[in-house]
Amino acid sequence: MRDLFRQDKEASGEKRRDVHVKSHGCPAGRLEVRPGLPAELRQGLFEQERTYPVLVRFSNSSPQPMPDAIPDGRGIAVKVQEVTGSFLPEGTTDPGVQDFVMVNSPTFISRDVKDYLRIERTRLEGLHRPQLPVKAFTGGSWDPRRWQWKGAIAAARVLTRFPTHPARLTYYSMVPIRFGGYVAKYRLKPAAPVPATPRVKSPLRHRHAFRLALQEMLRTSSLSFDFEVQLRTNGSSMPVEDATVLWPERESPYRPVARLVIPRQELDAASFQRGEELAFSVWNALVAHRPLGGINRSRLAAYQLSTAWRSNPARK
Repeated sequence: MRDLFRQDKEASGEKRRDVHVKSHGCPAGRLEVRPGLPAELRQGLFEQERTYPVLVRFSNSSPQPMPDAIPDGRGIAVKVQEVTGSFLPEGTTDPGVQDFVMVNSPTFISRDVKDYLRIERTRLEGLHRPQLPVKAFTGGSWDPRRWQWKGAIAAARVLTRFPTHPARLTYYSMVPIRFGGYVAKYRLKPAAPVPATPRVKSPLRHRHAFRLALQEMLRTSSLSFDFEVQLRTNGSSMPVEDATVLWPERESPYRPVARLVIPRQELDAASFQRGEELAFSVWNALVAHRPLGGINRSRLAAYQLSTAWRSNPARK
């Protein structure tokens, strides 16, 4: 990652995030914990009916800022504020908050850290060589039995979708977290149809089309998402250490525990800059929501490195 940061700095002249570089906006909102949850869902942040203030950053997943017409993963990061309880000592980026980080894919592109390291090394070989994504999932082998099929399918699922405005998407944690006395994955799903605006109907004419559409949308209406969790009920079909496995909903469906509401507001330059300055990390979390699995453990060092890189202008 250090080498990737240096490479990107040389190419762009800026110190940027490793991924999710391009933001569409960072509106303020609230997270409303549902009343009357059953005991197994009253865990951690969701133990009591309560409303938390939040900041929400919408983004593209790519490490390069590209026009929104280009297929890409879309991300959402939610910073829940005014949280009380026991926090993880590792979460030093922003003490006292609970962060949730999601993308519009239910599974990750790598099975484990070893697989992801291969992809990162491939990125280092050159970000603009078209054969490199193939090499990342084949390992340079001609034997299909050695290819990373599940990771390639997960990547293809995202990159072959027609670009859709981020407010219309469902976002997933991809990897599990502790959920009090349970283990769970989580997602954000639109709770109501997203209102159309002239820019949303034709979202691909402008390089920053999604940013303009989000501004227009929130100028006239609010947005809402259901925050849902999928409890782990089967150790064999719902592994923690293989991030490419889709946990079957027939065995454990997603269940709503809260609602994310983004009210009408003006997304001005100040709110956009706020999102650029924020650092999100799954390790900014309550002990009750400790990130689990190898991918999450590697994210601790990755997030710390990314934050230190962007926050220190003198660092070379």
